[in-house]
Amino acid sequence: MTYPPHDPGAVPPGAPDPYGQSQPAPPGGYVPGQVGPDPGYSPGPPTTQLPAGSPYQPDPNAQYYPQPGYDPNQPYHPYQGYGPPPVQATTKGGGGTALLVIGVVLLMALGAFGGYWFLGDRGEEGDLAGAEDSTSSQESAPEDEGGETGEESPEGEAPLPSGTSLTVTSIGSLTPIPEGEWAPYYGPGVSSEPQTDAEAYAFFHTEEWISFFGVGLFSGASAQYDPADLNASAASAAEVWLDGAFGSVQGYEMTEIAYQDVEVDGKPGVLATWRNSWTSTPGSTDTFEDTAILVVDVDGVNGFLGIASVAQSGTDSYQSAVDALLATDFDAETA
Repeated sequence: MTYPPHDPGAVPPGAPDPYGQSQPAPPGGYVPGQVGPDPGYSPGPPTTQLPAGSPYQPDPNAQYYPQPGYDPNQPYHPYQGYGPPPVQATTKGGGGTALLVIGVVLLMALGAFGGYWFLGDRGEEGDLAGAEDSTSSQESAPEDEGGETGEESPEGEAPLPSGTSLTVTSIGSLTPIPEGEWAPYYGPGVSSEPQTDAEAYAFFHTEEWISFFGVGLFSGASAQYDPADLNASAASAAEVWLDGAFGSVQGYEMTEIAYQDVEVDGKPGVLATWRNSWTSTPGSTDTFEDTAILVVDVDGVNGFLGIASVAQSGTDSYQSAVDALLATDFDAETA
């Protein structure tokens, strides 16, 4: 059911006027602006007669009940409707709002904690599982014959000496290691004037005194390479290589360079040889060292340059070093 309509702002009859003193209604009715009773107004006696000519005439036998009149002295009751009184809106402080905000913050904190706990544990489990998979895959990787795992060297890592020959990859040459106690010195793929893409071995007579054997691509950065004049090319390479090579000796001298035309693996070349001598050196009792330089025209543009310089302490290895230079193969697979 619904409550009867009412105006909560209306002032009930007999209630004090919120804007002034309550004034009784003047006799004879109230006219706006009227201050007192109208002297010209004379109320007639009450009547129940209808105007003449009205189509409706009261039944003289009907029973009528008088309506209760208004008693000005009746006490004021704020609500005279039916059913329970309406709930009046009340204004409270900010306590309810504060409780609501606190509840929302708590829910957000609980949600964040729950998500961190759940997702964090899952992430750790995933990392652990990934680590276990990686470990198991490494353990299960089959090994190649000879005990190798089949792993390739990282890209860009310098190649290691083969132990059987010296390599110049840029021109596809392989030079055998001479007989004797030769050990890797540098390379392959190193630049050392007057060579580039070079590899070298050394014969250590003492910790500071060595014999040298190296091959590489003739470098035109400092020495002059001319395929049409291999003698001049060999002399230019010798000049660059000798610069500082015997700086520690006293009374240095060198013999005149001898040039010999040779053919290496079907390609034209020149072998230049001479002896270096001195009166004394603090690093050794040796007083001379024999040097051979081999220049080969590989393709009309590029030149192969081999150097063998053997000290007096390793004289027995000199000829095998020269023979190794002359045995260079230019058609070998260097990969």
